[in-house]
Amino acid sequence: MLCEAGPGPGPLRKRRKYVITDDDLPPEVLRAIELGRKVEAIKLLQQATGLGFANAKVLVDAAARKRGQKSAHPRFVEEQTNLGALLKALLLVVALFAAYRYFFAA
Repeated sequence: MLCEAGPGPGPLRKRRKYVITDDDLPPEVLRAIELGRKVEAIKLLQQATGLGFANAKVLVDAAARKRGQKSAHPRFVEEQTNLGALLKALLLVVALFAAYRYFFAA
């Protein structure tokens, strides 16, 4: 992805334009992407290049896809709930409630 970067708009600022691709990202941005911290990577890229939010986000997303990052929190995706244990606990609660109602309710 190609994006133009330069200082913000202003009548007295001379606008320098240069092209940055997802291969040219600073090392601290790449490190943030590898750790799954996309928001931090976008902010770092904005500070380093002067890009706007939308262009920085496009570059960070492209770099994350290129480097094989699937999700910001892969450990949550890989975990599976133990449905059997959950059903056993629910059955135990229902049985205790039924015993309470039988023995202690008038």
